[in-house]
Amino acid sequence: MIVGGGEVAIRKLTTLLDAGVECRVIAPVLHKELAQLVDDHSLVYEGRPFEASDLDQVNLVIAATDDEEVNREIHRLAIEGGVWINAVDDVDHSTAIFPSIVNRDPVTVAISTAGYSPTLARRLRARIETILSSSVGRLAVYMGERRATVKRQLADPTSRRVFWDSVLDGPIPDLVGAGRLDEADEAFEISMREAQVSERTGLVSLVGAGPGNPDLLTLKALECLQRADVVYYDNLISDEVLDRIRRDARRVYVGKRRGVEGMAQRLINEMLINDAQDGLRVVRLKGGDPLVFGRGGEELEALKSTGIHFEVVPGVTAALGSAAFAGIPLTHRDTAQSVRFITAQLSNENSDIDWAELAREKQTLVVYMGLAELPTLTRKLVEHGMDEAMPIAVISRASYPDQTLVIGILSDIDERVKSEAVTGPTTIIVGNVVAMGSVASKDN
Repeated sequence: MIVGGGEVAIRKLTTLLDAGVECRVIAPVLHKELAQLVDDHSLVYEGRPFEASDLDQVNLVIAATDDEEVNREIHRLAIEGGVWINAVDDVDHSTAIFPSIVNRDPVTVAISTAGYSPTLARRLRARIETILSSSVGRLAVYMGERRATVKRQLADPTSRRVFWDSVLDGPIPDLVGAGRLDEADEAFEISMREAQVSERTGLVSLVGAGPGNPDLLTLKALECLQRADVVYYDNLISDEVLDRIRRDARRVYVGKRRGVEGMAQRLINEMLINDAQDGLRVVRLKGGDPLVFGRGGEELEALKSTGIHFEVVPGVTAALGSAAFAGIPLTHRDTAQSVRFITAQLSNENSDIDWAELAREKQTLVVYMGLAELPTLTRKLVEHGMDEAMPIAVISRASYPDQTLVIGILSDIDERVKSEAVTGPTTIIVGNVVAMGSVASKDN
């Protein structure tokens, strides 16, 4: 039931009618367009104010009047009577909301903001409308009519999933969209015969997840996560990124943390190889870029040695992500002509770190996971000739809305970090470019 006769009531009624809902309208006066809808669909209309008894035998009521007191009274009565209510533009007095719908029957996409921002839902709908083909409904019907055949001929669920992916990646969607069903059927039969006789080939994808913010995932990375049968992921992978993995994919944590014994690299290599040999699509998900301080090279060597098919999907490195979100350029004319990425146990006196080279002028140093070693880092750089007034930035939670940025100089950064209670993981940037950062100039 809709209570109200204005433009808002028109929108709600149109949505309900499209869904095949039986409706009646109560309002003293009807908008001309609403009156036309009532006539066209032979709806029950009562030209009078709302009464409490109107809620009898009603499942859902739409409070769409321009009188807030009337809408609140309808809400009160609906709650008492156990009736679902949608109070237009009043989420606090609604127990039901209307999602924004993209309809490509039988494909339906519903966008909801829980009633908080209909405008945002409408914008999202418009965006989805532009990328969702008008023929996707016909494609869904085409695939649905052949599900039983595929299930009968391909007993293994993983094989079926791979087959359907190949269908969607091939010419069939375009052929169905163009109405060339005979050609689509021919392509379908060819794909089915190939799937029945060919041995499924596994693939390992080394995927960079970026610094943590899921918006920094590449399109290729998202594609891999959605197609994966199993995902092996590291400690630094955020929950937001993990949420992008296909729901029924197997997830295996193989991360390593400072001071905690992790899984041996040899075992990780073996699991990647074994799953690929079983024909699975495997993702090795690493923070940042998979070939920057992620032992990805060792995994590539193991895959190559056994002939496993693999691909590398680059990611935004922690260094690039941290610097970008902090507004710090890593290079700048006349200030820094090169960048060095380092990670090491800096306290190890037996390490082969060339401190004199790291301390030379006109370069930027980026130190991964160096928070615990910060006092050693600053001391060694000063001892080997770097000015103790050299700017330095310590960045935590890089790329997230709550990213922490602490800026100082070599001689005071340790105390600044302690006073801010900074926790890892962190990225440290050392060099004159730090003083040029937009965030640095704003906050200091």
